Amino acid sequence: MSDCLELEKRKVRCEFLALRDNMTSILSESYSAVIVDKIKKLCEYKKAKTVMFYLSCGLEVITDFIIRFSFDEGKTVVVPAVENSEKSKTLVPVKILEFGDICKCKLVYGVKQPEINKENIVEKNDIDLVFVPGVAFDTSGYRIGYGKGFYDRWLKDVLVGKIVGLAYDFQITSKLPIGEYDLPVGMVVTEKRIIYKN
Repeated sequence: MSDCLELEKRKVRCEFLALRDNMTSILSESYSAVIVDKIKKLCEYKKAKTVMFYLSCGLEVITDFIIRFSFDEGKTVVVPAVENSEKSKTLVPVKILEFGDICKCKLVYGVKQPEINKENIVEKNDIDLVFVPGVAFDTSGYRIGYGKGFYDRWLKDVLVGKIVGLAYDFQITSKLPIGEYDLPVGMVVTEKRIIYKN
Protein backbone atom coordinates (compact mmCIF):
# COMPACT_ATOMS: atom_id res chain seq x y z
CA MET A 1 0.00 0.00 0.00
CA SER A 2 1.35 3.43 -0.91
CA ASP A 3 2.20 5.90 1.84
CA CYS A 4 -0.29 8.35 0.34
CA LEU A 5 -3.17 5.83 0.47
CA GLU A 6 -2.29 4.78 4.00
CA LEU A 7 -2.27 8.43 5.07
CA GLU A 8 -5.72 8.96 3.53
CA LYS A 9 -7.06 5.88 5.31
CA ARG A 10 -5.65 7.01 8.63
CA LYS A 11 -7.32 10.39 8.20
CA VAL A 12 -10.69 8.72 7.47
CA ARG A 13 -10.22 6.36 10.41
CA CYS A 14 -9.56 9.23 12.82
CA GLU A 15 -12.49 11.25 11.49
CA PHE A 16 -15.06 8.45 11.78
CA LEU A 17 -13.77 7.12 15.10
CA ALA A 18 -14.14 10.64 16.51
CA LEU A 19 -17.76 10.73 15.29
CA ARG A 20 -18.47 7.37 16.89
CA ASP A 21 -16.76 8.32 20.15
CA ASN A 22 -19.19 11.24 20.45
CA MET A 23 -22.12 8.81 20.74
CA THR A 24 -23.70 7.94 24.04
CA SER A 25 -24.03 4.29 25.04
CA ILE A 26 -27.81 4.79 25.16
CA LEU A 27 -27.85 5.91 21.52
CA SER A 28 -25.58 3.00 20.56
CA GLU A 29 -28.00 0.55 22.20
CA SER A 30 -31.00 2.17 20.55
CA TYR A 31 -29.46 2.14 17.04
CA SER A 32 -28.13 -1.39 17.54
CA ALA A 33 -31.60 -2.67 18.46
CA VAL A 34 -33.00 -1.24 15.20
CA ILE A 35 -30.12 -2.81 13.22
CA VAL A 36 -30.81 -6.19 14.85
CA ASP A 37 -34.48 -5.98 13.82
CA LYS A 38 -33.36 -5.39 10.22
CA ILE A 39 -30.97 -8.36 10.36
CA LYS A 40 -33.73 -10.68 11.60
CA LYS A 41 -35.77 -9.86 8.48
CA LEU A 42 -32.95 -10.46 5.98
CA CYS A 43 -33.55 -13.47 3.71
CA GLU A 44 -29.81 -14.16 3.82
CA TYR A 45 -29.91 -14.35 7.62
CA LYS A 46 -33.07 -16.46 7.75
CA LYS A 47 -31.56 -19.05 5.38
CA ALA A 48 -28.16 -19.13 7.10
CA LYS A 49 -27.43 -22.10 9.37
CA THR A 50 -23.93 -21.06 10.45
CA VAL A 51 -23.37 -17.37 11.11
CA MET A 52 -20.21 -15.52 12.12
CA PHE A 53 -20.46 -12.38 14.28
CA TYR A 54 -17.77 -10.13 15.71
CA LEU A 55 -17.88 -9.62 19.49
CA SER A 56 -18.62 -5.92 19.84
CA CYS A 57 -16.45 -3.65 21.96
CA GLY A 58 -16.92 -0.05 23.02
CA LEU A 59 -19.38 1.80 20.82
CA GLU A 60 -19.40 -0.63 17.90
CA VAL A 61 -22.81 -1.82 16.70
CA ILE A 62 -23.74 -4.21 19.51
CA THR A 63 -23.89 -7.85 18.42
CA ASP A 64 -24.92 -9.42 21.75
CA PHE A 65 -28.63 -9.08 20.89
CA ILE A 66 -28.39 -10.87 17.54
CA ILE A 67 -26.02 -13.54 18.87
CA ARG A 68 -28.52 -14.40 21.62
CA PHE A 69 -31.36 -14.46 19.06
CA SER A 70 -29.31 -16.71 16.74
CA PHE A 71 -28.87 -19.27 19.51
CA ASP A 72 -32.62 -19.15 20.14
CA GLU A 73 -33.14 -19.78 16.40
CA GLY A 74 -30.93 -22.88 16.55
CA LYS A 75 -28.16 -21.42 14.39
CA THR A 76 -24.49 -22.33 14.79
CA VAL A 77 -22.67 -19.23 16.02
CA VAL A 78 -19.06 -18.53 15.12
CA VAL A 79 -16.87 -15.62 16.28
CA PRO A 80 -13.41 -14.49 15.16
CA ALA A 81 -10.26 -15.14 17.16
CA VAL A 82 -6.71 -14.14 16.30
CA GLU A 83 -4.15 -16.94 16.28
CA ASN A 84 -0.79 -15.50 17.20
CA SER A 85 2.09 -17.57 15.84
CA GLU A 86 5.74 -16.70 15.27
CA LYS A 87 5.09 -16.33 11.53
CA SER A 88 1.80 -14.45 11.46
CA LYS A 89 -1.32 -13.29 13.22
CA THR A 90 -4.28 -14.96 11.55
CA LEU A 91 -8.02 -14.64 12.05
CA VAL A 92 -9.62 -17.99 12.91
CA PRO A 93 -13.40 -18.69 13.02
CA VAL A 94 -14.29 -20.30 16.36
CA LYS A 95 -17.62 -21.91 17.31
CA ILE A 96 -19.21 -20.92 20.61
CA LEU A 97 -21.80 -23.24 22.15
CA GLU A 98 -23.95 -20.81 24.13
CA PHE A 99 -24.37 -17.10 24.77
CA GLY A 100 -22.64 -17.42 28.15
CA ASP A 101 -19.40 -18.35 26.37
CA ILE A 102 -18.98 -14.67 25.51
CA CYS A 103 -18.38 -13.92 29.19
CA LYS A 104 -15.42 -16.33 29.18
CA CYS A 105 -13.70 -14.51 26.31
CA LYS A 106 -10.45 -12.65 26.90
CA LEU A 107 -9.12 -9.47 25.32
CA VAL A 108 -6.57 -9.95 22.53
CA TYR A 109 -5.45 -6.86 20.57
CA GLY A 110 -8.28 -5.00 22.30
CA VAL A 111 -10.90 -7.45 20.98
CA LYS A 112 -12.84 -10.12 22.90
CA GLN A 113 -12.16 -13.66 21.71
CA PRO A 114 -12.57 -17.24 22.91
CA GLU A 115 -9.81 -19.81 23.30
CA ILE A 116 -8.82 -21.54 20.06
CA ASN A 117 -8.59 -25.32 20.00
CA LYS A 118 -8.85 -28.01 17.31
CA GLU A 119 -12.42 -28.90 18.30
CA ASN A 120 -13.94 -25.42 17.96
CA ILE A 121 -12.35 -24.18 14.71
CA VAL A 122 -14.89 -23.88 11.86
CA GLU A 123 -13.94 -24.12 8.20
CA LYS A 124 -14.49 -20.91 6.27
CA ASN A 125 -16.57 -22.68 3.61
CA ASP A 126 -19.00 -23.92 6.28
CA ILE A 127 -20.01 -20.38 7.26
CA ASP A 128 -23.11 -19.08 5.49
CA LEU A 129 -22.99 -15.43 6.54
CA VAL A 130 -20.24 -13.23 8.02
CA PHE A 131 -21.01 -10.00 9.89
CA VAL A 132 -18.08 -7.59 10.04
CA PRO A 133 -17.40 -4.34 11.90
CA GLY A 134 -15.89 -1.28 10.30
CA VAL A 135 -14.88 2.26 11.12
CA ALA A 136 -16.42 3.52 7.86
CA PHE A 137 -18.18 2.10 4.79
CA ASP A 138 -18.97 3.64 1.44
CA THR A 139 -22.05 3.22 -0.73
CA SER A 140 -20.17 0.78 -2.99
CA GLY A 141 -19.62 -1.57 -0.03
CA TYR A 142 -15.94 -0.84 0.67
CA ARG A 143 -14.87 -0.62 4.29
CA ILE A 144 -12.10 0.82 6.37
CA GLY A 145 -11.36 -1.21 9.47
CA TYR A 146 -9.02 -0.58 12.36
CA GLY A 147 -5.87 -0.95 10.29
CA LYS A 148 -4.59 -4.35 11.41
CA GLY A 149 -5.87 -6.15 8.29
CA PHE A 150 -7.12 -9.34 10.02
CA TYR A 151 -10.51 -9.27 8.27
CA ASP A 152 -9.10 -8.10 4.93
CA ARG A 153 -6.74 -11.08 4.73
CA TRP A 154 -9.33 -13.60 5.92
CA LEU A 155 -12.17 -12.35 3.69
CA LYS A 156 -10.21 -12.40 0.42
CA ASP A 157 -11.68 -15.74 -0.72
CA VAL A 158 -15.16 -15.38 0.84
CA LEU A 159 -18.01 -14.66 -1.56
CA VAL A 160 -18.92 -10.96 -1.35
CA GLY A 161 -22.63 -11.85 -1.04
CA LYS A 162 -21.91 -13.65 2.24
CA ILE A 163 -20.36 -10.57 3.91
CA VAL A 164 -22.49 -8.06 5.81
CA GLY A 165 -21.11 -4.86 7.33
CA LEU A 166 -22.76 -3.42 10.45
CA ALA A 167 -22.56 0.33 10.99
CA TYR A 168 -24.38 3.38 12.21
CA ASP A 169 -25.64 5.53 9.37
CA PHE A 170 -23.17 8.33 10.11
CA GLN A 171 -20.38 5.84 9.30
CA ILE A 172 -21.49 5.75 5.66
CA THR A 173 -19.79 7.98 3.09
CA SER A 174 -20.05 8.23 -0.68
CA LYS A 175 -16.48 7.11 -1.42
CA LEU A 176 -13.57 5.80 0.62
CA PRO A 177 -9.90 5.72 -0.38
CA ILE A 178 -9.30 2.14 -1.52
CA GLY A 179 -6.38 0.14 -2.91
CA GLU A 180 -6.27 -2.74 -5.36
CA TYR A 181 -6.45 -5.35 -2.58
CA ASP A 182 -9.41 -3.81 -0.74
CA LEU A 183 -12.58 -5.91 -0.95
CA PRO A 184 -16.21 -4.79 -0.63
CA VAL A 185 -18.93 -6.32 1.53
CA GLY A 186 -22.16 -7.51 -0.07
CA MET A 187 -24.33 -5.22 2.04
CA VAL A 188 -24.20 -2.79 4.94
CA VAL A 189 -26.98 -2.65 7.53
CA THR A 190 -27.48 0.61 9.43
CA GLU A 191 -30.33 1.84 11.62
CA LYS A 192 -31.73 3.78 8.64
CA ARG A 193 -31.15 1.58 5.60
CA ILE A 194 -29.67 -1.49 3.98
CA ILE A 195 -27.07 -0.68 1.33
CA TYR A 196 -26.39 -3.37 -1.26
CA LYS A 197 -23.09 -3.35 -3.12
CA ASN A 198 -23.61 -1.58 -6.44
